[in-house]
Amino acid sequence: MALTVSSFYPGIAALLQGRPAASYPSPPGVYIRKVILELTEDYKFPGLQTTGPVVQFIPYQAVYAPSFFLATADATLEVNKVDSFFIYNYPYAGITSNQSNSGYNLRFATIDTIEVLINTPGLPQKWTRHEDNVWFGNCPDQSYSCYMRYQKEHPFPNAGVPDVYSGGVVTSGAGIDPVLLPNSWQDIVEYAAAGRIARDLNLQSKANELTTTLRGDAQFQSSGGISGSPGLIFGRTSQENRDQTTSVKALRLRMGVQR
Repeated sequence: MALTVSSFYPGIAALLQGRPAASYPSPPGVYIRKVILELTEDYKFPGLQTTGPVVQFIPYQAVYAPSFFLATADATLEVNKVDSFFIYNYPYAGITSNQSNSGYNLRFATIDTIEVLINTPGLPQKWTRHEDNVWFGNCPDQSYSCYMRYQKEHPFPNAGVPDVYSGGVVTSGAGIDPVLLPNSWQDIVEYAAAGRIARDLNLQSKANELTTTLRGDAQFQSSGGISGSPGLIFGRTSQENRDQTTSVKALRLRMGVQR
């Protein structure tokens, strides 16, 4: 089932004892958007992962706007996570039977550790983010080819546009925006959005109840998950983590005792 923003409306209303959307301080889509932006800033979601185009560095320019590495459709979005930054050893060309594209991944480092490299021309080795820009050290001395794999900010093209209903179904407005999360996250979004709405309605006990169900009881939250009862979000894992459980990542030799 493809989720849209309006897919969460019935579940949110049910968690708020049937209160209609007209009674909320803001339209439900506003709360859903805030919740999804918060969740997707940290967790990995395949629907938001993208591979940018192969681009060429500008010789002797160490700093770039993130949009330089993004797909055209993502140019106005934030980059929440960088999964890899690959640079080619030679000019990029399509892979053929006699053409390989060797290269390596640039390593992340904080701005203070690559300050000298930023001011030294050469083949880039590391990257960092500072002032909402991407910096490279060494400062590229040639137009090396590279590309970035990243997780983008969740897009909401109709954010703020009032919903229009036909036959009880949202046909236009913020409610028709697709939600690029797995279906298993629907409950989490509904609880989180309903909790925000309950707080704004001054229903503090209800807000606390919803937050506990979502994030665990007070002991669980204060102990960092060591003790107490976990919430809905605790058991969620990324597709990447699930895939890693299907293969052996490393083997360790066990030395027996010679007798």
